[in-house]
Amino acid sequence: MSEELMAAAPSGSGAPRNRTAGLIHSEGSEATRQMRERAKRRREAEAKLQLHLMETRNKSAGAPDSDL
Repeated sequence: MSEELMAAAPSGSGAPRNRTAGLIHSEGSEATRQMRERAKRRREAEAKLQLHLMETRNKSAGAPDSDL
């Protein structure tokens, strides 16, 4: 046999294993999900605020408000 074949990585029980292969890190997935939900809520709140501000500007530009 050639030296190249003899120097191949061992197989079977002596071979080093990648213990993280196939594992799903649930804490990472959960954190990602929470981050996405938070970002979605922030976008929705920003859109609601912008709509409120536009309504307020349109109302104040249309007629003077007696409360102000």
